[in-house]
Parts: sequence; C-alpha cells; structure tokens
Amino acid sequence: MASPIEAPGVRGATSYPSMARINDHWLEGSCHGQADREYADQIVVCAPHIPYLVRASRQLVGRMVRYLIDQGVRQFLDLGSGIPADRHVHEVAQEADPGARVVYVDLDPRVAADGRRLLEGNDHAAFIEADIRDPDAILSHPDLTRLIDLDQPVGVLIIETLLYLPDTDDPAGLVASYLDKLPSGSYLGMSHCGEDEQLRKGLSIFSRMFGTPPPVTLREREEFQTFFHGLELVDPGVVQVTLWNPLTEDDMGRNPELAHMYAGMARKN
Repeated sequence: MASPIEAPGVRGATSYPSMARINDHWLEGSCHGQADREYADQIVVCAPHIPYLVRASRQLVGRMVRYLIDQGVRQFLDLGSGIPADRHVHEVAQEADPGARVVYVDLDPRVAADGRRLLEGNDHAAFIEADIRDPDAILSHPDLTRLIDLDQPVGVLIIETLLYLPDTDDPAGLVASYLDKLPSGSYLGMSHCGEDEQLRKGLSIFSRMFGTPPPVTLREREEFQTFFHGLELVDPGVVQVTLWNPLTEDDMGRNPELAHMYAGMARKN
C-alpha cells in the first residue's frame, strides 16, 4: 500500500513522504513534492537499484493488463495502486478497449486525491480511498459496484502491495478473501520483493544514516507463490519481474535473473 512513511499522527500534514509519491518521482511523474524527492534521494544512496525495480514494475503492469485484455477481461481492480499515472492500468486497458473499467484503491488520502484529479472526465475509472485489508468495504463500495460487475471476470492486480503487509496481517488470507468473492475466469496478478542481500544491506545503511527505513516484509519466491494457492498459474509461472512475458529486450533489461522481485499471474477456474 502507498501509505505514508511517517507515523499516522502526521497524516494530515502536507510534507510527509509516501512510497507512492516517491515512485511517481522515479517514474518522472508530477504528483510528488520536495519531501518525496529528498526521501527518494536517501533511498537511492542506500539502495541504488530500487528506481530500476520501480520502473520494471510499471512495465510489468502494462504487460499484465495487455495479457488480461487478450483473455477477454474488461474489468480491473488495482489494490494498493499508488498514483494512476505513467501508463497505469486504465491507460493501457482503455487504449485497447475504451470501454474497459478500472477501479484503483489506496490508503493514502493525498494519493487518492491525486488519483481522482487524474481520472477526472474518465467515466470508466474510479479511485477509492480505503484500506485493502477491508475487502468487504471495498467490494461493496458504490464506486466499485457502479463500474464492476462482480458476476463477470475481474482482473485483480496487487503490485508490490503485499511488501508493506506484515505476516500478522495474513496476506495470503487477504488475497484469498478477494478471490473467493469473484467469479470463475477472474485473474490475479501480483509482484513481491524477495530476500536480497543487497536490499537488506541497503536497509541497514538507511537505518544508520537516516533513521527508520520504510517498513517492508521481504518474502522468498516460494512463500510468495503460496499466495496463488487454489488458482491456476499462467505461463511462465512465478519468475523475476522482468521475465514475466517480456515483449522486448528493454523489458528484460540486463541480467534479469538477478532481480529479486518476483511476479506471477493466475486464473480462478
């Protein structure tokens, strides 16, 4: 989720950084401020490969959306979406089919405000400010029910989001709670950062130089794959993010097998 990095008590402030707005900075968007840029620079000092993974993740979203369009899916739910700019779900889906419908969900009120502004005039897309840990509230939200028919297949995307959920939040159970309420033919696309010595070292350096780093829970590929339990994985299964159905050499980048971010998609039968 693109929740604020600072303590909850400052959520009404205008200067706290958030990972969604930091990602927007790395994606060369316009929905970020000085606090986000400064925090982003601190992260890069400690873990210079993170902006590359963010860009690779956005390219993954495009490939997953195009795959779903090819399977006939025209409804999309992006959980923990961040800011819907720079070729995000609705842009890719509606380029293929202007009637495709997209609902974004994020916890951060500033991100939600940016999202609603970016979606103004788009009758087939909406942005819900909500906690993804409350699936009943999200799936019954009027903006969702206005756009998405839960009796028809839905493409659910959870890109990087579970990284910010600790094990105590039961991420596997949360994923299942969404899919249980969706019809056969729905799809789930996800990505997650795995255990990585380079990233662990970067988090340690950040702690020594700048204070508490963004709270994340890294999970190995095998654990991440269990989140697809009960679903049919589509080819090529759970792989490094740049190896999930790359369309060009640019999608793959250099040494793609070294990326410790994994991605997969599965179908509900």
